[in-house]
Amino acid sequence: IKGQHVDPEEAVQIHQDLQAKQSVAIHWGTFALAYEYYLEPPVRLREALEQRGLKPESFFTLRHGESRLIATQDADVFD
Repeated sequence: IKGQHVDPEEAVQIHQDLQAKQSVAIHWGTFALAYEYYLEPPVRLREALEQRGLKPESFFTLRHGESRLIATQDADVFD
């Protein structure tokens, strides 16, 4: 499982390593890859961000079924 699963604390470390401006947590609660309550990962993510002094809005989660439009400042990025 470890080769396929990134826990919330590791996700925050990756976010920092990549010097990302924005990250999104995906697949939480979708697959049984860990022995945790399915609503636990978003809580642990917020705690990990707080422990590292990062803004909560720098890393977001989507509720099940939610979608979000992500706009870029440079519209030519995807052209």
